[in-house]
Amino acid sequence: MMYRAFIVATVLAISALGTPRPASAQGGFFDEVFDPVHHTHFSDLGTPFVHPFNFEPPQIHQDAFFIYRYTKNTFDGGNEHEAEAHLDWSLTRRLGFVVGAPLLGLEDGTGIQSAGPGDLEVAPRAMLIEQDKFILASNTFITIPTGDASRGLGADEVVIRPHITTWHDLGNWNTLLFNVGPDIGVDSGMTAMTYAFSLTHSWVGRQLLADDHDVEDEHGEGHQHHFSPGMTSLYLEMTGETELGGDKRTFVELMPGISYVLTAHAELRFGVLLPVSNLHRFDSQYFTSFTWIH
Repeated sequence: MMYRAFIVATVLAISALGTPRPASAQGGFFDEVFDPVHHTHFSDLGTPFVHPFNFEPPQIHQDAFFIYRYTKNTFDGGNEHEAEAHLDWSLTRRLGFVVGAPLLGLEDGTGIQSAGPGDLEVAPRAMLIEQDKFILASNTFITIPTGDASRGLGADEVVIRPHITTWHDLGNWNTLLFNVGPDIGVDSGMTAMTYAFSLTHSWVGRQLLADDHDVEDEHGEGHQHHFSPGMTSLYLEMTGETELGGDKRTFVELMPGISYVLTAHAELRFGVLLPVSNLHRFDSQYFTSFTWIH
C-alpha cells in the first residue's frame, strides 16, 4: 500500500512539471533548474519555511545544523549518544544536497562501550514544484558505511532512501509537511517503507538578543528573507517505519518540539521523540540542535 502511494506521488510530481502554473506561482522546474540560489526562508505569501526535526523539507536552503541526540534504552538494552554535523546546501534555485557526519557513543550500565564516527549520509535534492501554498521535492539519501559495524557504529552496507517530500501552507503560519519513501539495503535487500509528517505553528514572540541587522517581519508581504528574532515554532511530528520483509514489524514515534530564533542567523531547537506503537526501538529520544541560518 505504501509502495503504491510512493509511486502515485512520483508520477504526479513528474506530470506536474509540465502543468501550467497560476500567475502568482513561480516558474517551472526546467525554467529555474539552473537559476541562482533564492535566499529566502519565506514563501511569497510570507509563510515561514520551518525545518522539521526528523526529515528534510522540500525547500532548498543554505543552513548548517549541529545536532545532539540522546536515545534511552535501545534495542540492544543500552543508551546512545549522537553528535552530528549536518549541512543543507543549495547549488541553484532548484538543486541542492545534504551531508550528515555523525559521531556515536554507545553505553551500557557501566558507561561508554564504544565511540567513533558513524555512517556518512549524503543526499542530492531537487525541488520539483514550487507554488504559493504547495512545494514538492525529491530527496535521495545514500548512507555510506563509514562506521565500524563490528562495534555497533554502522550498518555495514549502503542504504538508499529515495523520498518524496511535500510542504503545505495551511494559513496563519500553520504548515504541514509530509515525507514518504523506501529504505533499501543494497547488499541485504532488506526494505522498509518510511513515512512522516510534521505539523507546525509559528509566531513572532519576545526577542532575547539584539540582532545583527534589521529584518523585515511583516506577514504576507513576500519580501522577507530571514526569520525574525523571537520567532517561535511548535512542532508535532510523527515518524513511522514498516518492514516489507522478514517479521514485517511496524514502528511509530511521535515528537513534540519547539524552536526559537535567537538572531536572523541562529536558531535553537528541542524535541522529545516517544514511541506510540506496540513495538519500541527505544524508550525515548531527546533532540537538541543549534542551526546556523544563511
